Amino acid sequence: MTTIEDDADSLDDPFDAWFSPTIDHAILRGLMRRTNLHGMLTLGLWLLLCGVTLYVVVLTRHSFWVWPAMLVYGGVLCFSYAASHECAHGTAFKTRRLNEAVFWFTSLVFIEEPLYRRYSHAEHHTHTWFNELDPQKPYGNPLTLTRYLSGTFGPTFYFDAARQLFRHSTGRFTRQELGFLPPSEIRKAIRNSRLMSACYATLLVGGIVFQSPWPFILYFIPRFLGGCIVTLYINTQHMCMAEDLYDHRLTTRSIKCGWLERHLYWNMNYHIEHHMYPAVPFHALSRLNGAIRQQLPAPLNGVIAANVDILKAISRQRTEPQFNLSRTH
Repeated sequence: MTTIEDDADSLDDPFDAWFSPTIDHAILRGLMRRTNLHGMLTLGLWLLLCGVTLYVVVLTRHSFWVWPAMLVYGGVLCFSYAASHECAHGTAFKTRRLNEAVFWFTSLVFIEEPLYRRYSHAEHHTHTWFNELDPQKPYGNPLTLTRYLSGTFGPTFYFDAARQLFRHSTGRFTRQELGFLPPSEIRKAIRNSRLMSACYATLLVGGIVFQSPWPFILYFIPRFLGGCIVTLYINTQHMCMAEDLYDHRLTTRSIKCGWLERHLYWNMNYHIEHHMYPAVPFHALSRLNGAIRQQLPAPLNGVIAANVDILKAISRQRTEPQFNLSRTH
């Protein structure tokens, strides 16, 4: 049985057309082809880096160096976000069963129930950065420095994730959530939430009961320490951009990344391109960028530059609440 968590009015869907760049349909169809190879190579690189950094954590566990080792390992681990995101679209792999298995595992690592993630993210693409309509819009303009710091470096994500898992485990969903979750998927979302909660509880209670540090060294502490690294990348997607507009160039931001960053992030640095054509798999986003880049704003030069821009915007929004970082070139 499900219950509605709040009594907010139902929300109407916007219907205006989004801005769309000019691209040859034959080229676009070619870019939309899915493969298993690209997904397996990218997933394999992530798993390899998880293994290597985990090994360093184990080697340094009796010294001070375990803390920076857990930070690096946790940062790599938290890029499960990117794999989970691509699998939510069903574009990470050509084989559906493989896509769904990786989706479940990476969502478990990142701490987000996969069905909720899939359907809330589809709604995010439908209503990108619209207030009251985008379920993945946790902040708006003006943004405060406190909200930026707590969301990037603090426990905000973990409190919100725990509350959401508890709500969904007990069959409680908000009116907005019931608007995008198909009725046929509600029971599955409840079951998944309970299974995930049981996994985390087993690790936590097992570590306490058996007085073992391993669940904390290998998952909980690194997940908390390293979460800020992937959050810095997530910040660049929409933070301090324009709101309530039908133009991804104004509501979304792309950034330049190095080779390793792009692979860990599954090319989500091409974020405007991804929002314009979400059916294009991650491995083809660089080619999509090549086809339409003249029609898009130039990407910012890296994750640090983008976050510095955001911090400058936050400072300016103290006196200009409606200021944002949108641009069309």
